[in-house]
Amino acid sequence: MSLIGSFDLPRRLLHTGFLGTVILALVSFGCSKSGSGSDFGLDPKGEGVHIAAAGHHVVEYQIQNKGKVPKNTGDIKDWAAKNNIPEDALVSTRDHEPYEVHQVAQGPMKVLLLTETTGVNGKKYMWSQRPGGLAPSGSEATQEEIDSRLKSSGTGRRGRPN
Repeated sequence: MSLIGSFDLPRRLLHTGFLGTVILALVSFGCSKSGSGSDFGLDPKGEGVHIAAAGHHVVEYQIQNKGKVPKNTGDIKDWAAKNNIPEDALVSTRDHEPYEVHQVAQGPMKVLLLTETTGVNGKKYMWSQRPGGLAPSGSEATQEEIDSRLKSSGTGRRGRPN
């Protein structure tokens, strides 16, 4: 490669969108000092951030337990205690019940979907695992929206191992 050709590389990367994707990923992962939910303009004590943290605990549980999918976060209480995860980290701050855990097909991959069990005023918080960890928090949804997500994402199997 000539010296002139090497200066063309950044322009080619930018043209293909690669550089933009890298920048977006860095921003999404939080390049700030604290890396907290407030960096995304979210309430760090809000339910959206809380359910996302519970989702990450479930992912860690799966990694340590050969992909086993619990029915809900109450099923992993013993594991959480052994890993110094407080019991209230796996329970909704709104309905005070363990989160339901769903595993759904999304193309060739399987992803987790956590939802509140009861929710509040007809709405439940929902968190979905995303490739690359680009989901900083959960969002509020109706049961109809959750059911639609379970159906459109794939099998909608809940709490069953692979």
